Amino acid sequence: RGQNQTASSRAPIAEITMAPLLLPFLILLARINSTYCYDDDDLLTFKLHNGVHIPLVGIGIGNLQHELIPQVVNANLMRDISLIDTAHNSHNEQILGRAVASFDAAGRAQTRGGGGSNDKLPPLHVVTKVWYTHLGYERTKISVQESLDQLRSTGTRQVYVHMLLHWPRCNDDIDWMNCEDEENNLPQFVKDAGPPPHLNQQNAWKDSWRALEELYTQHSTERQGSDRAVRIASIGVSNFELNDMKALIEFAHIRPHIYQGNSWLISHDPHLMNFLQEHDIFFQAFAVMFGILQRGKDSPSAFHILSTLSHELNEVIHPSSPDSAASSPLLQKQQYCLHIWLTQTLGSYHVPPQQLTSTRMLLFP
Repeated sequence: RGQNQTASSRAPIAEITMAPLLLPFLILLARINSTYCYDDDDLLTFKLHNGVHIPLVGIGIGNLQHELIPQVVNANLMRDISLIDTAHNSHNEQILGRAVASFDAAGRAQTRGGGGSNDKLPPLHVVTKVWYTHLGYERTKISVQESLDQLRSTGTRQVYVHMLLHWPRCNDDIDWMNCEDEENNLPQFVKDAGPPPHLNQQNAWKDSWRALEELYTQHSTERQGSDRAVRIASIGVSNFELNDMKALIEFAHIRPHIYQGNSWLISHDPHLMNFLQEHDIFFQAFAVMFGILQRGKDSPSAFHILSTLSHELNEVIHPSSPDSAASSPLLQKQQYCLHIWLTQTLGSYHVPPQQLTSTRMLLFP
């Protein structure tokens, strides 16, 4: 999870442990709200309350070592994965953009006559976030503009940006947050743009939301007939508590399209999940797999379910009898679509452990 864990806390996981468990849990999540899923070039999408369709399957590169990003992005674009999650504070948006541009340029070079066009390329969806040091109206506008400028390095491919507030505030009670030090290390022009947000913890994020609303409205107005290659397609929040969400809904002119949070919220915070559902806010999970594997002893039931499903799916992939695959309840259209894609993506499970722990598969109900 970008900025939520230190490097030392992300211990490598053996391929034999991670790979068999990765496939079934993604399919399990696909079952939760399959009514709201749509086919899109054999991948699943979800229709946000503003009408934008966001892919349900993607990768996260927030914690990925910068030198590995081109390789990982290239491998996933080859398999038509069009959702990538990162954050402005990960300092990799330009690296991502250049990796996409390089992939597209190589594709054009392979077309007949060396020409070709990006007109038929699928749009790329990028989730990125405003860090808590940039909360406040003017600081948030600076962060968003920097993200958009860096993502323009993608070239001519259409990029839909889903812009979130990463945190509602800096909190010195969290070990890895250092509010005063981070403020002191900011460039002077950011400091000059607005007061330190950690000194106004209850309201700075509200000014940020007002900035996101204005920027989103501007991009939405230009959407028809615009040649803007990088557009803000939705806005949202991440890591907000229920009280903050209630406050946001009360004053917002545009309610969030996306809420990104830890996958554990699905089972451990039913009040927040019900609130999101009531207000038609799309829940996008992180720590989908690693969280259960890391905390298996704390939630043995969840780990047992995941293990059981892994055996069931493995029977689909490598049936012990001719009839077992056909009779499996997993072989429904949407689930099978995911099974095919994930099998192609992971191949024979020979995925480097650092990629399994650094990239995050995203599939959200």
